[in-house]
Amino acid sequence: MNRTPTPSLRTRVVATVVVLFAVLLLVVGASVDVVLGQQLRRDLDARLTDRADRAAELVDSGVGPEDLVQALQGDAIRVRVTTADGTVYGAPGGEFRDGPPTQADRPAAPTPPAGPSNAPTPPGPPNPPAPPSDSLEITKPLPDGSTLSLLGDTTAIADVRQQLRILMVVAGAVTLLLAAAALTYAVRRALSPLDSMTSVARRITNGDRGKRLLPSKPKTDLGRTASAVDEMLDALEDAERKEAAAAQTARRAEEDMRRFLADAAHELRTPVAGISALAQSLQRDAEQRPDRVARWSELLVGESARASRLVSDMLDSVRAENTSDLEPTDADLADVARRTVERAALLAPQIRFDIAAAQPVPVRVDVGRIEQILSNVLDNASRFTPSGGRITVAVHSVGNEAVVTVDDEGPGVPEADRERVFERLVRLNSARDRSSGGVGLGLSIARTLARAHNGELVCAAGPTGARFRLTLPGLTGRSAGSTPANHR
Repeated sequence: MNRTPTPSLRTRVVATVVVLFAVLLLVVGASVDVVLGQQLRRDLDARLTDRADRAAELVDSGVGPEDLVQALQGDAIRVRVTTADGTVYGAPGGEFRDGPPTQADRPAAPTPPAGPSNAPTPPGPPNPPAPPSDSLEITKPLPDGSTLSLLGDTTAIADVRQQLRILMVVAGAVTLLLAAAALTYAVRRALSPLDSMTSVARRITNGDRGKRLLPSKPKTDLGRTASAVDEMLDALEDAERKEAAAAQTARRAEEDMRRFLADAAHELRTPVAGISALAQSLQRDAEQRPDRVARWSELLVGESARASRLVSDMLDSVRAENTSDLEPTDADLADVARRTVERAALLAPQIRFDIAAAQPVPVRVDVGRIEQILSNVLDNASRFTPSGGRITVAVHSVGNEAVVTVDDEGPGVPEADRERVFERLVRLNSARDRSSGGVGLGLSIARTLARAHNGELVCAAGPTGARFRLTLPGLTGRSAGSTPANHR
């Protein structure tokens, strides 16, 4: 697993800004140094030009070479005047010094004429050295035929630039230190919400699961991060709730299964015990008491039928949850209800059945399963409706739903027990006993089949007794060839 890089944000921000600031100071310092050097050289060049123009004016006014040198020399500028006859006045060889001309600045002695060819030639003045490479020089002819040379010394410019560089380096270092300290404080203040987020996260880890960051500005960088953390925490809490609910559902299902198995075993034990006792009686006393054989056989068949019905109901209860067994087709729910009511009337002739289904109610269902639902509900109503009573069945559409209501004239179902009647193997003491023939699976099977069709079966209070209401999806607003999905 790759680790997520987590460098120190404070260190990275401070280091990055200080480095950028240092680069900026370096660029600014270099620019100032170059611009200042160029400006000082331009100023020196302007002074040389001014003195050259002044020299021409002085010559026109009759100033001699020696006085001209003395008037123009100084302020890091050396002057040399070479007359038309080759006499040199001023700084020899480009040497620089301030003050009045010395003996070296006096005109050089004229060169003696050449002697005989065999006589030695007197040594002349040495060749003047070239001026420094960083100096500025202006040479200008004067009106009297002489030549003026002005030499500007740039040593002072170099000294100024050197001092400026030292000053900028020291000031830049101090500035960077102060900037680093200020940035450290500012970044610590700016990133303080991260410390708050860390504190909240630790509190959540320690058990305060309802705590959230709740950013005041969710569109900022830290706000988006805090919002993402809150969303993650919400998702984790939701997952925990779902996991807890699933675990609770699983435990409840396990408890229901255990209770179902216990109740089923209890229900089966009675008919099985009866069958066993009757079989033993037939085996033991059939020859001695032939008059009882017919009665024992009748009871044996009854107990066998009861056990068979209980096993069949248990199998139907399991199969009802398997929606893959459904075979949906387009049908008229009113017609299905009429056929089921006619069958129930034949089985319970002592009860009057009325059906109200004037209009067709189109549905897409497994017709056999819907008949089973209605049969179980009508069978339950028949058991608790007194002789001569009436059961009313109504079929109609409500919006996109098809609805069947069954009202009986029995004792009704208490409000606290209207959900329990759909549990497996549940009998209400006020309305059910084994003598009525029910084992407590009919309504459970009916609700499971209703939900398998994306419908619902509920119990409510009727006009006189109990009311069972079956709701199924109608064909309005959906394709007639679509298959109902599983719904539980």
